[in-house]
Amino acid sequence: MTTTEPSAAGAGFTACEQPTTDPGHGSGSSLGTGAGTGTGSGNGNGNGNGNGNGNGQVSEPGPDSDGTEATAGGGLEQVNFFDGLFLRAEHLNRVQDHARALAESVGEAAGPGVVEGFTVTVSDATLHVGAGHAVTASGVLLRSDRLVTLPLAGLTRAAHGFWWVEAVPASWQYGEAPVQGASCDDPCSGSGTTKRQYEVQGVRIRLTEATAPGLDGQQPRWLRNWLASWHFGQERLAAGPWPYGDEVANLTRSWAPPQPTAKPEGVRLAALFQHRGPAKVWETDTWIARRDRGAPPPERYWQARLGMRPWDVFIAQVLQFQDQFADVTGASGRLVPSGTPDLVARELKRIQAEGLTKAKLIEKVDRLIKDIDAGELTGPPAADEGVRPLHDLGFDELPPAGYLSVTHGGDDGAWERLTSQVETYLGDQLRKRYCFCALPDVAQAVQEARHRDRIRLSEQVEVDILIPVANSRGSNAQWVAFARRDQRRCYDEGEPRLREAFGGGEREVPTVAVVDERLTEQ
Repeated sequence: MTTTEPSAAGAGFTACEQPTTDPGHGSGSSLGTGAGTGTGSGNGNGNGNGNGNGNGQVSEPGPDSDGTEATAGGGLEQVNFFDGLFLRAEHLNRVQDHARALAESVGEAAGPGVVEGFTVTVSDATLHVGAGHAVTASGVLLRSDRLVTLPLAGLTRAAHGFWWVEAVPASWQYGEAPVQGASCDDPCSGSGTTKRQYEVQGVRIRLTEATAPGLDGQQPRWLRNWLASWHFGQERLAAGPWPYGDEVANLTRSWAPPQPTAKPEGVRLAALFQHRGPAKVWETDTWIARRDRGAPPPERYWQARLGMRPWDVFIAQVLQFQDQFADVTGASGRLVPSGTPDLVARELKRIQAEGLTKAKLIEKVDRLIKDIDAGELTGPPAADEGVRPLHDLGFDELPPAGYLSVTHGGDDGAWERLTSQVETYLGDQLRKRYCFCALPDVAQAVQEARHRDRIRLSEQVEVDILIPVANSRGSNAQWVAFARRDQRRCYDEGEPRLREAFGGGEREVPTVAVVDERLTEQ
């Protein structure tokens, strides 16, 4: 078996001239312009001439069709091996291309998203992206097994601008092997030509600039939540959801299946933005951008088209809130009570009085920091100790459901402390209903809120506060869940209130459909 390296154009091989084995005569055939064939004869050089005729239209088989109107190619080609085929690098490359095309077709059909890893952080004006595994919308596998760093120095933000942190396919060659010569060359000619014999299919991390009109008008405290709310609203409209679009007052007439469209090259991992001001602080948010791999494309398309929220989008909205909430309340997830600064001050004075060496002092301070993060330096909990309104923590809008930390203590005053903290978090605009739930029912209630609108803290939205109860003795869990309630109002047929609820007979049909006004404005 002999192979040669093809050039960039796929050539690089010239067959050796072979002597004619039949000097006498030959025969030949040719296709006519129609369905007929012709025959001919020749002599001397073994070539034949012929002609044909017919009434039909015939085309040679090719990548797009087998020559008939009823067949169509789809970009999947494989080598038709047979005995006597002179095997070349081109054929082996075709085998690899075919395997890759099959894998990408399966990946595309299963849907895009991150499978695992690709954690994004920023520190000292440097972006850090961990190892990970993802699949693009075209089915291309993205796999990285090491940390990638990207310096941000010199990056200039445009007006209302931010960046998407994306992983895109990348490939490079390495290794070195001698080229043994073409089939007609002397294999011992010693030409000294070498080529790289291995190619890596890897990942490149890139920053793609984007704009969110209104971003520059946001105060630093609310910038992150505002950007999340803006993008989630844009995302819901991206697939043209019929209930929220121009056809909202009428049933849409378009139910055609989704058609092939251009697909993004990479997978989004995080949003990167810079705060205004002299400090120019960098910040990332994973769940504004990242969507873990979920449903296949047709399911996602029809969910979005019908005004539903795909599962990976709902989870991303919940996780975005939880991640930001954890950032503003402490890495441990436990709130820092208001009395803690006094306890820290007393502890620092005690460390100072010990007269420690520099090494021991650093060790003690590190220990103190860990205790603060773990919530160890806390006094007795008060009714709303350590709790601040979510608005003051940087939130104007919440996902349809989520979770909040509470520190009620579990004693006789636990109920008063729990309700006081919830009221402080959510403010007095939301209409709250408290529900005691078994743990599985908390999860069910959160899931039921999947397709509902997001919760604006400034509006009178009906919200259930879900208090987990593991047994008959009450709740010891130091957290509660919240979920937007459904807005169904149902009446039996013939109920007098039915017509009144519809409009009291004053109009046959509503003149204005009730929708989320912000969605129709964007």
